[in-house]
Amino acid sequence: MSKSDIINKIYSSLKTILWRRHARIEAENDSISESGLEDALRSGFTMVEHYTDDPRGESALVLTFVNGNPVHVVLAPREDLSYLITVYVPERDKWDETFARRKGK
Repeated sequence: MSKSDIINKIYSSLKTILWRRHARIEAENDSISESGLEDALRSGFTMVEHYTDDPRGESALVLTFVNGNPVHVVLAPREDLSYLITVYVPERDKWDETFARRKGK
């Protein structure tokens, strides 16, 4: 699957977002509202990494911005919904200034 194919698949899957418990806890810990994050994802994101061999099924790490702040989201897009696996604010010392590339890679 090409990068544009997975991006299109993610956009199509965002009509229905199912939050995993871990993602809810992490979002709450980082003061990220569920509705704010869902709106941000639907408005736009950058695909950072694509995990084709994820044991839970294909997934991706994407970057979006909530209230101007970078947020990383791991989600697993399916045909008619997306599982939101985890959410976190990227650490500045581990990511470049765009938050889309790990330092040292």
